[in-house]
Amino acid sequence: MQKWTEDDIRRLGCQAAEIIARYFEALQTIPITPRHPVGIPALFDGPMPERGEDPFQLLAELEQKVIPNSFHLASPGYFGLFNPTPTVIGVFADAIASTLNQNMAAWSHGPAGTQIEKTVIRWLADLLGFPPQAFGTLTNGGSLANYTGLKVALNERVPEVRRIGVAAAEGRPTFYVSTQAHYSVDRLADLLGIGTEGMRRIECDAQARLAPEALERQIRVDLSGGRLPFCAIGIAGTTTSGSVDPLEAIADICARHRLWFHVDAAWGGAARMSRRQSGLLAGIERADSVTLDPHKWFSVPFAAGAIIVRDGASLRRTFEVAPLYVTDRIFTEHEDLNLFQFGVAGSRRFDALKVWLSLRQHGRSGYEQAVDRQAALAEYLASLVQASDDFEGMSEPSLGVYCFRHVPRGMEGRDDELDALQMRIQDELHRTGSSWVSTSVLRGRRVLRFCVTSYLSREEHVDRLVLDVRSAAASSGRIPPGGSDR
Repeated sequence: MQKWTEDDIRRLGCQAAEIIARYFEALQTIPITPRHPVGIPALFDGPMPERGEDPFQLLAELEQKVIPNSFHLASPGYFGLFNPTPTVIGVFADAIASTLNQNMAAWSHGPAGTQIEKTVIRWLADLLGFPPQAFGTLTNGGSLANYTGLKVALNERVPEVRRIGVAAAEGRPTFYVSTQAHYSVDRLADLLGIGTEGMRRIECDAQARLAPEALERQIRVDLSGGRLPFCAIGIAGTTTSGSVDPLEAIADICARHRLWFHVDAAWGGAARMSRRQSGLLAGIERADSVTLDPHKWFSVPFAAGAIIVRDGASLRRTFEVAPLYVTDRIFTEHEDLNLFQFGVAGSRRFDALKVWLSLRQHGRSGYEQAVDRQAALAEYLASLVQASDDFEGMSEPSLGVYCFRHVPRGMEGRDDELDALQMRIQDELHRTGSSWVSTSVLRGRRVLRFCVTSYLSREEHVDRLVLDVRSAAASSGRIPPGGSDR
């Protein structure tokens, strides 16, 4: 291995910083998608080199080959999935975290890092309106956070499962979530040993929000059938339309039936930063556990999820183990801060650093401005759609998310053809790379799904998206006779 001098490290760091600076500057103009994706394998195939290569040349090659052939979701023209433009301080925090290379499993191997993570968790708990005894842990994203929340729910409501397993528990443990839930819940039912038959998908209203009366009805049916309801999940920012379930009503139902109340706020939780938006999440403070993803609307670089639990002690009751090889008694007074006792992960990265620094640099007011501005862009697009005669709104703008579709003249009412057109528009947008949206299905119809994930996005980028959609429809070459992109 090469021995590095301080000067060598400084020179390499300066080269890396220059690459990062040029990249952020280029985001305003570079295409979002790679120009020649079919040629990518040839750039990187080959055997492991027998001899080491020059690191300065390797970084130069990275800028020449890797960056141009990457997907630039940090672009202000990216209006796709919940992938943000990262905070600059978060980018450099990642490098410093890698330098320190802390193992955040135990306090003794990451004392400062453990305290920083505790502080971040406290800030997030306060943001949710949780009591002082709340605690949590950072995860690699919303899927693991949701799993952690449901595992705690299962153990707290059906305590014997940790000893005898789900199969031997009296009754069939069952949880409830809307038809708009994230795909991770299907996996969770399997991972928890409940099976998909132990997950009840509850119908939604016209705004794609869970219908409380349907939830109440299904719980009563399951109770009469000998099932064991243990948890209901509310969503604060659905993936397709950004809708927020009626959290207060779900909390009431959970209290009535003694169910654990979990909220998946992986996207929408950041709305609590905003006085204008936070009312949409009324009732989240009554949850037993909440999933948040700082690597979504908090703009922290991947990966940084979080699970916050109202009763922090329940996390330890669920995940505590006593490995024989953990014998370090030097920091006995900090034994309760060993984070591996509070979640699934053993070895853990120092991801709290980038969250901590991002929150400190921008503060609550900075995030409030960003959230409000991005939510306003969804409202701006909705106003453009409403004023046009070739677009149709398919949802209300909510938490920076809005669903719409392009309806050229002559195609009104031809829903199957319009579904296919939206897919072709998406394909063409992805090919050109000027703007980027995803598609989804809402109320049985294919829609273009717009979501503001970049703090760099402005109205000019929304205007360009509208033009790009019309151009993409025309370029697809399949608008039926009589149709027009105007």
